[in-house]
This record gives sequence, C-alpha cells and structure tokens, in this order.
Amino acid sequence: MSEYKPLVSILINNYNYGSFVSQSIDSALHQTYSNVEVIVVDDGSKDNSPEVIRSYGDNVIAVLKENGGQASALNAGFARSSGEIICLLDADDLYLPNKVADVVKVFRKDNKTDWFFHRSTPYRSDQLVNNRLTDYFQEVNQNNTTEDPRKIDFRNELKSGKAPDFAPATSNICLSRALAEKIFPMPEVRGKSGVAISDLYIKLLAVGLGTGYQTERNLCIFRLHNNIFSETDFTNKRKIGAEISIATGYWIRAKGPDFESLSNKLLAKGVSLKKKSQVNDQSFSKLIEDYFSQSNLLEKIKLNFMVTYYLLKLSFVKMV
Repeated sequence: MSEYKPLVSILINNYNYGSFVSQSIDSALHQTYSNVEVIVVDDGSKDNSPEVIRSYGDNVIAVLKENGGQASALNAGFARSSGEIICLLDADDLYLPNKVADVVKVFRKDNKTDWFFHRSTPYRSDQLVNNRLTDYFQEVNQNNTTEDPRKIDFRNELKSGKAPDFAPATSNICLSRALAEKIFPMPEVRGKSGVAISDLYIKLLAVGLGTGYQTERNLCIFRLHNNIFSETDFTNKRKIGAEISIATGYWIRAKGPDFESLSNKLLAKGVSLKKKSQVNDQSFSKLIEDYFSQSNLLEKIKLNFMVTYYLLKLSFVKMV
C-alpha cells in the first residue's frame, strides 16, 4: 500500500526582493518531498523581481499583481493554491530541504492537525551565497533538537485574552487547507509598512480556531539584512506597531466572541501607541471609532481603562 502524499502549497510573497527571491524559490523547489506546488506572488515590485520570477517558467505558479500590501499578496497566493497543506515563505527567507517532509510527517501522524509551527535560524545575508548553502543546511540540521513536536490546544487560553508565546513569524507557519479557508481571504489593510494585517492575524486565528503542533526544530533560514523595520526609527516603529495592533484587534473580533478579550487588549494597546506616536491615518481612526461603537457601556469603560494602563506602561518603557 502506497504512503499518503498530500499536495503541499508553498506560498512565497515578494516585494522588491529581487536580489533574494531566487534563493527562496530554489529552496522551495528543491525539497526532499516531491508533491509540492510553488506559488510566487509579486506585490508590484519596482525592482527586477518580476523578471526573476518569470525566469522559472512553468516550475512555479507566478502571480504578478499591483502593490496592495502583504495581506493582499497572501490572499492572491492562497486563491491560486490547491494543496491540502499550506506553507508560507517570505521572499528573503529559505526553507531547509527537509522542511516540507517534516511538516507532512506531522499532518500524516495526526489527520486532525490544523496548524504546525516551527523555528528559523538566522544567518547574515552576506553568508548566504549559493555555494555555501548546503553546508549551512547541514549545520542547522546537525544542531537541531530531536524532540518530537508538542501538541497544543490554546483555544481556552486565547479565549481568556492570553496571546500565544510560541507563535512564529510568517515563514514558520503551516496550515491545513480547512483551517486556511477560515482565515483567507484576509482583510487587505496596508498601513504605513504594508503589513498592518499580516502574520499576527494569521497565527492568532490559527491557534484560536484549531489545534496543532509546535517544534523548536529550525526548518527555515531567516535572513538578516536591512529592511523596512531595521531601517525604521523608534517613532515610526511605534506607528507600525499601532497600525498592526489596531487592525488585528479590529478584524479578529469579527471572527466571534472567543476572540473578544484578546481583541480588546490589542485594540487598547494600538490606541495607546497611536496616541504616543501621533498616528494621523484616518482609516485607523475609523476602525477605532467603529470598534467602540460596537461595544456596550461596560466594554467601553474596560477599553478606556486598558488604554490608560498601556499609556502608563509606555511612559516607563520604550516599547510594549
């Protein structure tokens, strides 16, 4: 009897990473697990990214679109996917060759798995030259933990307002298609950075809507390089943080009452950051106004209390 081999969709989202995206695509194409489709979404890049992506021809499913932000890019990628398992990959990161095989093992072992989270190990961009990648992949695998992934049901904790401390960045998130269909399409809120709705939204919904597995194994390489966050000053980082908290808090509340406590915390935190950093974007002011209008009197009192609490915290620390 042949072993079950589900189709795995790898969604690569790219914006102006023409110098990195080929390594990302190559790492997705050269997996030890063969039943894979690679979908590469270019979100209106202004560099040579579209040409790099086109050069792969039929080896990838290319989606070249106008700029709309990360949520928009991931929505476009998921709409073109067919896999039973969805793996996300930022265009500046790389998968280890055994990544998808390890993911499939988890989903194959427990067919009720909704999500699987793993870790990444960082390497500087100048280290990641093609003739050294095999050495780095071997180095990461040799140093990896041998412990089995742990099963997690975090739904009750999230319902009480607790955020998961084990949820990773975009390139470490894998979802069952059934769960992904409850998350996508995401609200296409851009904000200053283009990521007001991004991996925070995905992982909070994932752990709130289903059960899954988490491992400390590094199955991805996280590229260290200058980007919009590393080159952004403290005030603008607060502005980006405000937008992410407000947008995520607002939109996960729409998924049902189980998310309300955490939504309130995120919204209050975002409002306090907005006040401190003087964010003047009217679209976010409208989200706050709508959120309060949908709250009863007691909820409004609690929200205002939490905003005051976070403002006090911001007076004593640089970043919450």
